[in-house]
Amino acid sequence: MEKIVHCVLILVLSIFSMKGAMVGSINTNRLMNPRTMTFIETQCRRTRYQELCVRTLSNYVNATSQDPQEIAQVALKVSLAKAINTKYYIMKVCKEFNQINKSNKNNNQAAKDCLDQISDGVSQLTNSVKELQHLRLDGERAFEWHQSNVQTWLSTVLTDAYTCMEGMNNLGHASMGGKVKAMIKAKVLNVAQVTSNALGLFNGFAARHKASHHVGYGKNKP
Repeated sequence: MEKIVHCVLILVLSIFSMKGAMVGSINTNRLMNPRTMTFIETQCRRTRYQELCVRTLSNYVNATSQDPQEIAQVALKVSLAKAINTKYYIMKVCKEFNQINKSNKNNNQAAKDCLDQISDGVSQLTNSVKELQHLRLDGERAFEWHQSNVQTWLSTVLTDAYTCMEGMNNLGHASMGGKVKAMIKAKVLNVAQVTSNALGLFNGFAARHKASHHVGYGKNKP
């Protein structure tokens, strides 16, 4: 399953790299510059799941990066890739329920609700990746507007993920197959964790950026 996530992430990174994203080559076996690893560890201190943050970013960030925006961008793309993978897994579960478990409306509805929530999360993460790419293109006076958009969308992803998990919990142990239920919850929880980290990294980048630029933010919003 990890190979599937990796393949999805390669696709996500490739698509957005063609639009100007700052991403290094994807090679989980490459040697990381010690200064970059220290930089990643420092950035991850502002996140809730620090070990996951370091492990994720060290796999995909440019090996010589010292750019907080690149760190945030890669974190968002990792979240998007995992959300896409989770979406297609739940789609598969929904299809199976429709074929072999039509009599259990609770299972079917819970899976469909979760699919809707994760699909919305994919849309919000896609918007966030695009928005972060526009931050440097639209000028400093639009920064706060873009920042607010990304923060709102990522918060929505977290709400969607926890709503899905709550729906799974409400089914009870006997209602849905134990392995299926556990897999959905594990995948959605992972989406929530990497998205929480991405939000923390983005907030850190935004705070650092605004502190280094003396511009009247928000006066000329698009």
